[in-house]
Amino acid sequence: MKRVRFRSQLWIVVLLWLGLFDVAQAGLKIYYIRHAEGGHNVVDEWKGKPKDQWPAYVGNTDMFTPKGETQVAKAAEKLKQYHFDFIAVSPIWRTRHTVLPYLMETGVKAELWPELEEFEYFSTNLTSGITLPPPSKDLFAGGVAIALPDQEQPFFVFREDGRKLLNPGKDPMQLAADLTAAAKKTVSLARARFGGSEKSILLVGHGNSGRLLLHVLLKNSEAWKTHLANTGIWMAEEQADGSFKLRLFNDAPVKP
Repeated sequence: MKRVRFRSQLWIVVLLWLGLFDVAQAGLKIYYIRHAEGGHNVVDEWKGKPKDQWPAYVGNTDMFTPKGETQVAKAAEKLKQYHFDFIAVSPIWRTRHTVLPYLMETGVKAELWPELEEFEYFSTNLTSGITLPPPSKDLFAGGVAIALPDQEQPFFVFREDGRKLLNPGKDPMQLAADLTAAAKKTVSLARARFGGSEKSILLVGHGNSGRLLLHVLLKNSEAWKTHLANTGIWMAEEQADGSFKLRLFNDAPVKP
């Protein structure tokens, strides 16, 4: 028995030396799930038909498609496979209602983080290889107050400094700067609360902002250019040196 154990330990040493065995210390795990398919996601699919034939959900950012409704139900079951020490959610309807069934079933509350909001579509080229302007001065304090319906208040809480939506600039360069600043603040908030721990947190957000957040977290990784599916999950794990490695993308394990 001792000889078998010795051989196993020897193989681990050899694999470590070859760089083929990853035993990074357990650190903070950041999970991110994109909202379910909303009516705004399928407008292109209906452009060839007269608008009077469009279902009510087409183009509506506050309605799920039939496919999206199914995704919401499946997302609740998928999320129950994990344990989360904390959950933060974009204050937008489609993100709140993607995670709401999970919150109702588990009795967990989520905190609203305006930094997880989605802005208008922007060119990903504007965030790489060029110098962006400073973020808008009133980006984090100049937006409108977040409205939370009474029936949802048992499941969501406000962060004291996060009661307003973001107020991004309209110019493409300024928009890129503001979106990047929001992603960086999200990382800072997560690090300040949970960095260096073995906690697992869940962020519920959108497509573009979720990929940019990954870009900031992994420090310019190419992984962010991959499409993040509706209710797709990515997970990045903190390493001993404080950096993060991507472990999961669109629910699939990522090879080291």
